[in-house]
Amino acid sequence: MGKCDLLIELDEPDRAFLAGEMVKGCVRVSVDSGVNCSGLIVSSGWKTHGRGNVTSGKGEQTTLFSGAWAAGQPQEYKFSLPAGDWPPTYHGHLLSIDHYIDAQAKIPWAFDPKASSPFLVRATEASVEPDHRKSSGTNLAILMVALVVLVVVVVGIAATSEFGWVGFLFVLVPIATIIAFVFFRKFLPTYMLGNPAAFIQEDTLALGDEVVGEFVTTTKKDVSINSITAVLTCVEECVSGSGSNKKTHTHAAFKKSLKLQSNTVLKVGQEHRLPFVFRVPDDAPCSVELYQNSLTWSVELRVDIPRWPDWVMKLNLFVGPSDYQSAKSKVNAGQQQHVSGDVSDRNMMDRDLLSTRSGSFTAGELTFAETVCQLWAVRKDQDQVEMVVEAVAGISFDVEADVERRLLYAGDEDPHVDKDGYAVWARYSDPRLPLVLYVPHELGDEFEQLGRNKWRGKGAIVGWDSLHGRVQIMLEPPR
Repeated sequence: MGKCDLLIELDEPDRAFLAGEMVKGCVRVSVDSGVNCSGLIVSSGWKTHGRGNVTSGKGEQTTLFSGAWAAGQPQEYKFSLPAGDWPPTYHGHLLSIDHYIDAQAKIPWAFDPKASSPFLVRATEASVEPDHRKSSGTNLAILMVALVVLVVVVVGIAATSEFGWVGFLFVLVPIATIIAFVFFRKFLPTYMLGNPAAFIQEDTLALGDEVVGEFVTTTKKDVSINSITAVLTCVEECVSGSGSNKKTHTHAAFKKSLKLQSNTVLKVGQEHRLPFVFRVPDDAPCSVELYQNSLTWSVELRVDIPRWPDWVMKLNLFVGPSDYQSAKSKVNAGQQQHVSGDVSDRNMMDRDLLSTRSGSFTAGELTFAETVCQLWAVRKDQDQVEMVVEAVAGISFDVEADVERRLLYAGDEDPHVDKDGYAVWARYSDPRLPLVLYVPHELGDEFEQLGRNKWRGKGAIVGWDSLHGRVQIMLEPPR
């Protein structure tokens, strides 16, 4: 049987391709004796390598040739295939992701010769939405504890019926241990700090964006602390093996810490608000979730309490490529208002909004969803934001918002807060524009029962919170 060798040569081997751009090159074939080929197939794809189990994906393929190759007559076949859109090329400590052009010659009754050549894919608008993000550590821990307790109870009941008091102790001791662990690790720090919470303004970001958030608590007594810190991390996580040999490997691909508060005493009854800001580097990795291989971003808040368990809260993030937010804004704006993200179109939209104030069309023709999409598209341009807010100020909208947290403002700190009312942080669902809802006294009971669910009602835009990047909305009591 003759020997058949394949070699792939890319026209631009050092270029970083964007999604959909054509990867061009040729496949060179040489044989030392006559060979029949039922198909010379070239395809694109990607796969992981590193400490974790291999995950791979296929792109497009095409057949370049079928027929006979004569000895001593090298052949060359050109190809052009589109680059994949996700995941991007990544080379890390535990995990690497590479895209390849693969060639394979189908030779009857023989091993098929193959060749492969890697190429770079740069991240553009992500094809994976952030809905798949992992659950927070707290929720996962509670779920695991509940499952363990359930298993112990079921086994213990069976043991009690068989062994009496010995079986009862078998149930009691493990459950008591689990409850004690949860109590000391979860509830004691929360009890000590009153009602601690941490929030991030926006959990869907692009490379180069800022992570803006805040830690808030009001203690029920004076509490001494060593420090309060916030840590932004991107973690490589890889799973290798399976069953009893399964292992999880982690490595921090990026980590930055901020000390929000050093050694101090949190005074009783005083609301302590500690803002924090991180910048996601332009050259950092994007969030990637592949089977048993992932790159995950999060912010962890930690309060170090002397001689007491630390209070810890983890907030998950999704970080897309540098054009992720702008591309998503254009899609949302196009669906709602057919407005693109460029300056001229935004100015046209602003003129339409301004015409509302002059009475060229009724306010009812402008929806809250359209206004939110416009504010989302221009939220990084303060002048544009102020222009849109001024244009729609005072118009009564049908408002819909996902409630996050109440009482972030109180008393004289914000002139929009009603004397007997309060304010809450909220978000619009899509795009997830942050909101401040000023709740009048008449709606107080409704919000108490609502909790963190969706609220629907009437409200008017009254301003823009430039510090936190939130639209300020005065809610209207029911008539």
